[in-house]
Amino acid sequence: MTAEILVQAMVLGLLQGGIYALVAAGLTLIYGVMKVVNFAHAEFLTLGMYLAFSAYTLLGVSPYLAAVFALGLVFVLGAAVQRTLIRPALRHPQINQLLITIGLSTMLIGAMQIIWGPRNYVVPLPWGRATLGLGDLRVTYTRLIAFGVAVAIAAGFWVFLKRARGGLAIRAAAQSPDAARLMGINVERVNLVTFGLGTGLAALAGALIAPVFFINPTFGIDYFLLPAFVIVVLGTMGNFVGAMVGGLVIGLAESFGGLLLGAALRQFASLAVFVLILLWLPRGVFGGRMT
Repeated sequence: MTAEILVQAMVLGLLQGGIYALVAAGLTLIYGVMKVVNFAHAEFLTLGMYLAFSAYTLLGVSPYLAAVFALGLVFVLGAAVQRTLIRPALRHPQINQLLITIGLSTMLIGAMQIIWGPRNYVVPLPWGRATLGLGDLRVTYTRLIAFGVAVAIAAGFWVFLKRARGGLAIRAAAQSPDAARLMGINVERVNLVTFGLGTGLAALAGALIAPVFFINPTFGIDYFLLPAFVIVVLGTMGNFVGAMVGGLVIGLAESFGGLLLGAALRQFASLAVFVLILLWLPRGVFGGRMT
């Protein structure tokens, strides 16, 4: 195994990890504020991919521009889901919430199969397979763009949580809903916005990777659901910064796992990390709540 192969695996792992981080950020945001484990999260990513595909093939709109549209549309959809399905379930045991999100996942997969069919699609960008070469290293421009935008969005959202009034309200609701209410914060509205933002970030990530992968109704649940949950556990449930770091770590683990074990077993690395974290650090590496 040469140094060039190792460098290639490291770069590809980091690029994939940036997307994982953005997806996991939305998942951990929802859990951090509402304590809801959203098993339908990956389907919102797949929906973002389909929206980018349709915008490009039907309207000629760049999938990267369509990412903004996907974020807005899925934000509205996520807010509607929170208002009609999730909010009533918050008064009931958590198993009810889990069953609702699992059912929502099945419904979304079925809806996407009805609208787009079960076949694989690809966003046919003319330069979609063009690569940037640095010596023996080859990386497609689509992966570089997806990584760059994902990291920029994640960093911007972190600043929003730290500095903006709305972000501070989200953090206050995550730390103590009752105290937030005493401060005059509308916690129900924060929950609504948080679920919309979390699902919107997943759709945004999906639109960014639409030119990279084949699109089908079960893509998200097949390739992103497990890594997203592993990342959330690794970085500590509800910890936004932990999701960022965990995404890069899992991206690297899968890349090197695929190199050593073969592509078919690359997610075995995610499972191994998941089991080790549960055994040795059950509260996650960061061991705290939303930061």
